[in-house]
Amino acid sequence: MEEKRLEENKQLREQLDRLLKEARRNEQTQTSFDDFSLAVVAAQGPKELFKLILQEQKKFRVDEIRLCLVDRFHEVERLLTESYQNSYKGLSFIDTETSKLLISDIPDRPVLGTRIISKYDWLINIEETSKYKSAALLPLKRGREIIGIQLLLSKNATRYNKDVATTFLQKLAAMIAISIENCINRQRTLELGYQDGLTNAYNRRYFDERLKHEVNRCTRNKTDLVCLFIDVDFFKKINDQHGHQVGDAVLVRLVALMSEQVRSSDIVARYGGEEFAIILPDTGIQLAHEVAERIRSKVEAQKLIFDDQALGITVSIGLASLSQIKYQKEIEGKEIAAFETDHLDQLLLGKADEALYQAKQTGRNQVVIQKMAS
Repeated sequence: MEEKRLEENKQLREQLDRLLKEARRNEQTQTSFDDFSLAVVAAQGPKELFKLILQEQKKFRVDEIRLCLVDRFHEVERLLTESYQNSYKGLSFIDTETSKLLISDIPDRPVLGTRIISKYDWLINIEETSKYKSAALLPLKRGREIIGIQLLLSKNATRYNKDVATTFLQKLAAMIAISIENCINRQRTLELGYQDGLTNAYNRRYFDERLKHEVNRCTRNKTDLVCLFIDVDFFKKINDQHGHQVGDAVLVRLVALMSEQVRSSDIVARYGGEEFAIILPDTGIQLAHEVAERIRSKVEAQKLIFDDQALGITVSIGLASLSQIKYQKEIEGKEIAAFETDHLDQLLLGKADEALYQAKQTGRNQVVIQKMAS
């Protein structure tokens, strides 16, 4: 009888030890999660935030993480990645135009299980799907709007069981969504310092930074990019005859007209004085020529009224594209040198400026595409 009692006591002590150890592990996990949550909320920029979400979060027994953000107005990717030259591993973007079905298929609450891996395999490299045995899908929401999804992947089939409660994951998703939205808003605020005070177009400093970034991105993605250089014809005469106030009004109106003819992802900048430049990423020369011609004709048709007088203005526009520069090197039988690769943005801008000069020298109020030697 005594032996039986001793055995029962031993079993109770062992059970108590297990419960205490589990309680300590849970406490440590909760402390780690609280620290992680505070770090995510306090992240001071995209690089720090994505390092936490895509790398540091793996310490919570996660083998791999995918984060996909909805880019409705073609600005989120630019705001969050342009200051970082390399891509964030595991981060991607989808837009509402080409990914309507994908976005509409995102659930309102976290979903766990094995079927998620095959259903959302577009977030995982095909060759990697067989490595993972269970997953958790976290919808990132602000209000009723889905701003993205996070996929937590595990090689353990029981790690994310579909019968497990998802309250914890729902809180995690809400915290990450808030942090991403705050980061986007901070980047928007920083961008205000890149605007021209008169016209609200971007300033030259921002244009130069964006052109380099977009040239590098389009080169990596093997897509084309076109640069437009635009100059107001006889602008000095407008200032001399009507005064600088009228000249300023002309520039403000010109930016408004140009902005109406381009996409929200395109960059309209005041390069200096009455000179403007536009970056058209992922655009071929033919489409860019159509955009430039629409700008030219809209400006010519616009009449500004000052002191009961109708003032007409025109612009000259020069175009050059990345593909032209590369093609020129090919027909010359030359490789683009390392120096030229690092300065493709300057080469492109220089070619657009040459085309603008040609437009002004041959009559103004026209669009000229920089011709390459044959």
